[in-house]
Amino acid sequence: MAKNVFRSGEVTVLDGKVFIEGPQAPRVVETLEEVADIEEYSGPTADDLRREAEQFKQNWDAERARMLSEADEQAGKITEEAENRAFDEVKRRTAEAQEIKQQAEQEAEKLLAEAGEQAQKIVADAEARAAEVEQGAYQRGLEQGEARGFDSGKAEVSRLIDRLHVIIDKAIQRRNEIIEESESQLIHLVLEIAGKVVKVISEHQKNVVVNNMVQALRKLKTKSDVIIRVNLQDLQMATDHLKEVIEMVERVGNVSIAEDTTVDPGGCIIETDFGRIDARVSSQLREIEDRILEITPIQSRAKLKE
Repeated sequence: MAKNVFRSGEVTVLDGKVFIEGPQAPRVVETLEEVADIEEYSGPTADDLRREAEQFKQNWDAERARMLSEADEQAGKITEEAENRAFDEVKRRTAEAQEIKQQAEQEAEKLLAEAGEQAQKIVADAEARAAEVEQGAYQRGLEQGEARGFDSGKAEVSRLIDRLHVIIDKAIQRRNEIIEESESQLIHLVLEIAGKVVKVISEHQKNVVVNNMVQALRKLKTKSDVIIRVNLQDLQMATDHLKEVIEMVERVGNVSIAEDTTVDPGGCIIETDFGRIDARVSSQLREIEDRILEITPIQSRAKLKE
């Protein structure tokens, strides 16, 4: 083993020079690896990919427009079919109402005719009886020399005439009752038809909710943040057309749409900082019914409420 410190006896003095070679550094042999030839890229360029993406976008826009057009066309067909059905229902119910009214008028005329015949018979009987009574009374008066016979005959005639008036009054009263009943049935039928027509249109014509939203928001008197509550079926339609609705009205701040199970399809409820606006279809139908009842005779109105 090599030593760093030597004793005096371990060292030998030489006369000549001794050259000590230093340690040699390890030689690094560089080797060149053969690099395989790189194949030249022949795929689509960035411009090609960009053009392809633009073409795909154009194709998608065209396809989307076609799908929307087909959807609008289908919605139009559904709406037209619903309107035709509603119109046919209105025609059928109108014919039924006309038939009911005609039957009521015929029955009333029949009662009046019967009452007239009965009245004529009573009048004839009364006249004959009166003539007989008067003649008998006159004869008795002549025989007895008293005026009581004439007074008795006159009282009998008055009694018969009063009876005739009672019969005629009852016939007229019955006729009025029939007319009032037919009027109340006709009004009830009109209200029922209106409800069914509105229901059909609300369920099949999806833009009804958009129109109700616009009309309700236009009732705002001051600018306010609003929450529009709609039926779940109309939620997507209301959301898609919200921007258009805001552009069509004024005095509207932040607007949000929420689903509400108490709102029937086609209607909406507008909630503001100052209160709420009820634009539900059922509420509008009640308003129509109230207005119809306002112009309805009191007796028919009472029967409708019953």
